[in-house]
Amino acid sequence: MSDNPDLAYLRSVAESGERAAPLGGRFFLWWGGLASIALLAHWFVISGHAGILPAYVGFVWMVYGVVGLAGSFVLARTLTGKPGRGAVNNRGESAVWQGMVWLVAAYAIGAVVAMFLGRGHALLFDTIPLVAFGGYGVSYWVTARLGGPRWMTALAIVSWLASGIGLSLVGTAELYLFAAAMVSVLAVVPGIVLLRGEPAAEPG
Repeated sequence: MSDNPDLAYLRSVAESGERAAPLGGRFFLWWGGLASIALLAHWFVISGHAGILPAYVGFVWMVYGVVGLAGSFVLARTLTGKPGRGAVNNRGESAVWQGMVWLVAAYAIGAVVAMFLGRGHALLFDTIPLVAFGGYGVSYWVTARLGGPRWMTALAIVSWLASGIGLSLVGTAELYLFAAAMVSVLAVVPGIVLLRGEPAAEPG
């Protein structure tokens, strides 16, 4: 029975990880809010309402990336003193969402390179938000299984449905209105919910 203390320790670690409050709400809200605005701006440009050439829509996403990264750096500093940062569910959530970001970035860069080489089609860009929704689904699913809120399982399913349904809108300006609405549902609203449930920072 000499392994009982080890088993008890491992059990306590696992249980503490499941109980730790998620700390990603501010990032959901930040990136989700920015993405919703960028998607609406994308629709505004390609639908002709902005009165500028659709080719300039790339600047929207350049600004999105620069502002988003700068904001994330600032937000990361606000996590100092928050209990549960080292919990399994929070470390797992951070890792899987970072992986999702790199997936979408690699896909988007690949689309740009393919166009530059003359081997791609403009419709490739329309599939980027749909790839992102697929990544949302995987990230929510993993986070829920690591002890995150159970409602994240439902969001994973909604994310995958959005990825599939959006294919019927590829090639239309309405795709970006659909994507903006779905990002609000899948990132902005959960971000608000998670922020409200965060514990206060521990006194320094």
